[in-house]
Amino acid sequence: MINPSAFVSHGIAQAQRALANVAVITNAHLNPSTLKRTLAQRARAELARLEIIIRRLLVLMALGLVLPPVSIRASSGHHSDTERVETKASSRPTGLSPRIMGPDMDRDGLATAARSCGPVQAAPILARLAALQELLAAPEAHAKRLARTLERQRKAGEPAPMALPMTRTHRMPTELGAIATALPELLRAAFKSWESSG
Repeated sequence: MINPSAFVSHGIAQAQRALANVAVITNAHLNPSTLKRTLAQRARAELARLEIIIRRLLVLMALGLVLPPVSIRASSGHHSDTERVETKASSRPTGLSPRIMGPDMDRDGLATAARSCGPVQAAPILARLAALQELLAAPEAHAKRLARTLERQRKAGEPAPMALPMTRTHRMPTELGAIATALPELLRAAFKSWESSG
């Protein structure tokens, strides 16, 4: 049997190493404004795989936490459930409205598939990278919030979450691929008590 806390800490270390590799290939330390299209696609694909692995590691960490009961806070009493709150969205007319046709729309209202060429903006990729690095710097708070959410879902009678096997783990570094391969089985074993408890 694998020690889940040691597995999670090793997995987080490997994910941090993989994030550092993405930061190197995108030259994140130079804060570029654009990236080559192929490099951006490669970075997006790597970040998507890492997001799945990190999410699964956080779930495994959250399932290992023992949380004290939540104290119920008193209501502030300033908002009544009966009064309607006006927002910008509520003033819009509802129902069918005529389609707005733009220069890049076909007659069905769908955007035409005009592929742009050249470099792409680096900001969204660098923001995802920074968010994942920040999450891995202190994963305990995120795992605690996730544990509370999982506990609410379990008490509400929702089915246990599933983790399907990841594809293309052979493209990852060896240790990260092994972690990605082992995570679904570890999560399945951790969720065995989902229906029996609660």
